[in-house]
Amino acid sequence: MYMKTSLSICLLIVGYTAICFGSALPYVREVPWQSMKNPVPQNNVVETVKKTLLNANKFALNSWYTEIKKYEKDGTGYLILDYPGADNEMRYRYPAGMAFGLAISLKTGVYDELETGQPYAEALQKTILLLTSVAHDHRTNKTRCAWGDDWQAALWAYYAAYAGWLLWNHLGEKDRAYVVNMVIAEADRLLLVPPPFYKDKAGTALFPGDSKIEENLWNAELLSLASVMMPMHVNSERWLHQAISYTITGLSLPSDLQNEDILHGKPVKSWLNGYNVEEPGIVINHHIIHPLYNAVSSVVNVPIVFSLAGVCTPKAFRFNMDKIYRSLINTPFDSSRYEKPGGTMYIKGSPNLYYPEGSSWGFEIYDPFANMDVAAWLYQFDDGQDYGGYYWAGLHAGAVLTQQERFDDGHTYLDNQENSYSGKEEAIATRMASAWMSIWVEHQRSVCYTNTNH
Repeated sequence: MYMKTSLSICLLIVGYTAICFGSALPYVREVPWQSMKNPVPQNNVVETVKKTLLNANKFALNSWYTEIKKYEKDGTGYLILDYPGADNEMRYRYPAGMAFGLAISLKTGVYDELETGQPYAEALQKTILLLTSVAHDHRTNKTRCAWGDDWQAALWAYYAAYAGWLLWNHLGEKDRAYVVNMVIAEADRLLLVPPPFYKDKAGTALFPGDSKIEENLWNAELLSLASVMMPMHVNSERWLHQAISYTITGLSLPSDLQNEDILHGKPVKSWLNGYNVEEPGIVINHHIIHPLYNAVSSVVNVPIVFSLAGVCTPKAFRFNMDKIYRSLINTPFDSSRYEKPGGTMYIKGSPNLYYPEGSSWGFEIYDPFANMDVAAWLYQFDDGQDYGGYYWAGLHAGAVLTQQERFDDGHTYLDNQENSYSGKEEAIATRMASAWMSIWVEHQRSVCYTNTNH
């Protein structure tokens, strides 16, 4: 369950979760930073992604932190993560997301004091406060008990824990314990939750108009981080198996119900009781064909966890990604049935997207596509395409940068007409940081894939 040392005092609270202080947490694998010093070759996409991340960092550390959120510490020494109403997404996803973007910038050497206007030490302090305050508030830590087991909790835990893992050598034992306890609690919870399906094997909608691709993949992301971060934990293999299950189910198409290909020890069809993506790679969400939900498949960034630790990524994490990505490029929509002018979702020569049935969030959102483009370029989801991931990344990341250049403080969106999601600026930080981390890690430890049994 955990390894006890003479300098640690651990109190069991739920299942395998423990509050540990002293020199505990021996099962956490630290990132071997000293072995990762390779420079990243410069090109247009690399420089654009880097600049968009620095702009997001600038906004996070200045206008967002001090003027919009007005964060202050209370008597515990942690930030008061308050938000009107009872929506924990707004209270915890947003600071966790900004911490994720900042930690990646700080640890990969891209952080630039001149660009952000904040000294490195100040940025580091704020980042640690953001991530540890999120972890501190998780119910398993018996402090404020403000969140945990929420519908989206695995995503918030992933962002905060990944940031904490990167900054591990800067955290005290108490904060390390808070982070670990949060991860274990959310990962263990998911062991008991079977992956959901949009439609069953007969094609009957179980969640009409609402693919479960997004939820399945952020759950897989957290489970993967837990397994890689804590390889000696008693549940590490179970977490990885469940991550693989969530991923295969999340990315499954109707044709996979007859798919005999062996993936992690058994035929693909044996993993499935339904599917989440329509042929040939179309995602339905908000009751429409929704390109954004092709592109928010955050599992495309899973190699940044496995490669960072120097281990191969399970092959499940590239399962059907080529089909989902190529659908953006190749699937045509007839204007007699769909919104005019028809055509493909990606538009050659333009960063703009064609939405066959409209968009529930806005029409000037480019960062999810830029992130997926970068992954397609690096991990070859785009094989055989005349216009591949690098080409599209230049367009979509360039559009993000053009938006940011309108504002002195580094934020991206003009108003809710461009993007109506309340966490749109925090989303920019997570996606452009993921894109940058994919680039950076690939030049340190190139991704490899494994199809071992799980």
